[in-house]
Amino acid sequence: MKKDKFSFIITLSILFITLIFIIYFGFYLTFSNSVDISKIVLLVVLTILIFFAFNIIIGVLLLYILTSGKKLSNISYQYLKKMNKILFPILIFIAKVFRLDKDSVRRVFADINNLLVMTKNININSEDILILIPHCLQNSSCKYKITHNIDNCKMCGKCDISDILKLSREYNVKTVVATGGTLAREWIKKNRPKAIIAVACERDLVSGINDVDKIPVIGVINERPNGPCFDTRVNIKKIEEAIKFYLKEV
Repeated sequence: MKKDKFSFIITLSILFITLIFIIYFGFYLTFSNSVDISKIVLLVVLTILIFFAFNIIIGVLLLYILTSGKKLSNISYQYLKKMNKILFPILIFIAKVFRLDKDSVRRVFADINNLLVMTKNININSEDILILIPHCLQNSSCKYKITHNIDNCKMCGKCDISDILKLSREYNVKTVVATGGTLAREWIKKNRPKAIIAVACERDLVSGINDVDKIPVIGVINERPNGPCFDTRVNIKKIEEAIKFYLKEV
């Protein structure tokens, strides 16, 4: 597999800077006459901060390349994906401490994930795509339950399920309804998709993306005009764009 030089330099740089601080830390403990705990703690904290600062800078550079429309190598893709996953809980903690909107952080995470997926050369058959949607998209007054079979929908048009079902049939893509993370994982295990389009709120979407490491997931955040988990909506156009991307019809 061809490796781009930029990715190789990034990997070596991370290893190099980490090695420098490990060696420095080891020499300090070995040759210091007295071990100053406060200095050791300070050294460890500085090492962690410099490591993350370095990764953030490189990550921003890669994101600049990513948003320019260029394709990333697999190494760069994996690097950015892991950095996105590592930094996410830190940013959530900071948002919690300063009482910021955590959903904003989750949206950024999902957007970066989608950008990363868009850099991959994916060209698969329609039957290898799985659309996962939440049950709260269904009209709350509807008596036809679609949790186990979306084809139970009568296409009345009162919610977005009918439009999603039309897309599913038009492109021959499997669509399932999940009431939670456990059922979503069961659907994935049963269908063994090569690519996923997931519709969910910010929290459930980020959780699902983190659960699925080896399968590309394009996330679409649902709209909640009536509050969470009740008569939610979704941008049908975004789902269709995701299908076309996987099928390379864009």
